[in-house]
Amino acid sequence: MKKTLLTVFGQWCLVCAVLVLLVPVNGYANERLRFGTSAQLYDILQDRVLEQFEDQTGIEIDLQVTSSAAAMQRLFHGMCDIAGTAERVRHTMIDYGYTEIPFCRAPLVVIAHPQVSVKDVSPDQLQDIFGGRISNWKALGGKDEKIVVIVPGKDTAALKNFSQLALNRFDIQYDIMTYRSTMVVQVVSHIPGSISFITKGSDARDAGVNILKVAGHDYKDPAYPFFQNFSLVVKGQPDHTVGAFVDFLTSEKMKKTLIKNGIAPQVP
Repeated sequence: MKKTLLTVFGQWCLVCAVLVLLVPVNGYANERLRFGTSAQLYDILQDRVLEQFEDQTGIEIDLQVTSSAAAMQRLFHGMCDIAGTAERVRHTMIDYGYTEIPFCRAPLVVIAHPQVSVKDVSPDQLQDIFGGRISNWKALGGKDEKIVVIVPGKDTAALKNFSQLALNRFDIQYDIMTYRSTMVVQVVSHIPGSISFITKGSDARDAGVNILKVAGHDYKDPAYPFFQNFSLVVKGQPDHTVGAFVDFLTSEKMKKTLIKNGIAPQVP
């Protein structure tokens, strides 16, 4: 009898131990977070950051990588719990109860094919290149080679912000338009003479392109002229699950990661 009781007690202890291991210590078991984000912000976060959040909290992320505008539309229509965007939230949306949480400020860099010899361009030259008035690198002191202008999709924040910041909203003349903003990096790395623009990513991502200076300023220089602000947006105040995600992305550990990658955290 005593042996049987000990056996039952041992089995009960084993079951309890397994249950403890299966339930996250933060109490988020079986919770899911629907995250719709711009491709540029996803490129800053990448899978490793989202995986760390899932491992730490037990919350599973349903991820949808889109343009900033599409991420906001998903939030408006209740298709995600939180949106990541490089577009500012209109005051009218704030009046309707949407909360904007500043996340980071990242350089919007000009990139070129690695064999392009030009290393520095002025804002006026950028207007001429993307306005179709300069079409050969020779005009900028480079070799006699056609400039191939590559731009991200027309609905992306990258295109809208670059047009506003660098081109004074002039219409852009381009040769190739990519579906997703971050695709320009891969395309530029393979097409000789090409030029484009995108948020500064990891060194590994940008290894196949040249990042040009603008008016003599490197993207790490505080005087560099082109930056994008990224925000997290929720309807109302963050709930338990969304709050955990916001806390994770605005933690001291995340700030250090952003700074290491040349990105300035903007935490409210």
